[in-house]
Amino acid sequence: MILQNQFMQDSTLNTNPTPTNEIEISLADIIHFFKSNLRSMVLWGAGFGILGAIYAFTAQKEFESKAVVLPEIASSSALTKMGGLGALAGLAGIDISQMNSTEAIRPDLYPSVTQSLPFALYLLEQNVFVSSTQKTISLKNYFESLNESWLSKLLDSENEEKPKLDPKQSSQAVELTLKQEALVKQIQQRVITAFDRKTGIITINTKMPDPVVAATVARLSVEYLKEYVTNYRTDKARKQLAFLQKQVNEAKDRYQSSEAALANYRDRNGFLVMNSAKITEQRLQSEFMLAQNVYNGLVQQYEQARIRVEEETPVFKMLEPAKIPLKKSEPKRMILVFISLILGSLIGIGISIYQKIIMPKFTK
Repeated sequence: MILQNQFMQDSTLNTNPTPTNEIEISLADIIHFFKSNLRSMVLWGAGFGILGAIYAFTAQKEFESKAVVLPEIASSSALTKMGGLGALAGLAGIDISQMNSTEAIRPDLYPSVTQSLPFALYLLEQNVFVSSTQKTISLKNYFESLNESWLSKLLDSENEEKPKLDPKQSSQAVELTLKQEALVKQIQQRVITAFDRKTGIITINTKMPDPVVAATVARLSVEYLKEYVTNYRTDKARKQLAFLQKQVNEAKDRYQSSEAALANYRDRNGFLVMNSAKITEQRLQSEFMLAQNVYNGLVQQYEQARIRVEEETPVFKMLEPAKIPLKKSEPKRMILVFISLILGSLIGIGISIYQKIIMPKFTK
């Protein structure tokens, strides 16, 4: 009996529900919570919405301009040398255009060119027309005029320019000041070049606070890229052309001197029949013929080098030139105001949850 009563007591204890910390929330509770805190949500949303509107209407405008270029993927001479191997490689799924001569630069490296330090320094020295002021100034001065605010002056006073580490350029390396480094970063952020591997198209996007400046920078970027690639491709051929030009000039002087010497000798010794005179004439004749042959050979090589320079010059087809944008790209005012309203409402909900649910738990 004692065991039976103890068993019945244990079973009764086991059937009693154990207290838990779980809170059941129904849909009606959620609707009631939002209704009771509607005012807080509206106030916080309206406050952030006003702040977002102030920022949207006072933020600096940005204009985007785009230029689309179709570069020459591979030189015709390289593809001709490949012959039937190019067709077989195409069937195997190999892009033969990327395996051209060593003088060629791959188009997928073009974005790296426009992100380089020499490109940024080149752009900063170029003159641009600013539509807002109707003046032509350098891009460097334009950026400096944009940064002339009380906040930037305060920061500049705190971050004064430090003396150069290598004033005599003993290292022969590029040393930038703090202002120059900031301007270079702006160029790298505002000029973006993309290469589409499928179509082989190069797209240059520029973003500037002035529409005319944006279009000008896009055009200058295309011109710099063309000149850079052209110089890279034709550098060896141009050096050979300059060398041959020098050799042709020297051979021409030698040819003309030997020709004049032979003519003068024949004029002075036209009636002589001595063997010594004939031998001297034959020697002058040989020198003249040698100089003539060398000159003619160098002229042919010079003309071939000129043709090679033209063949190695890459072709860029402008698919879409840089245009002056008529509408701003940033800021998106309606989107900013909408995001601000949503953010303010969420903050209001968070504060209400903290005050009415979370904080009372910690005060108990």
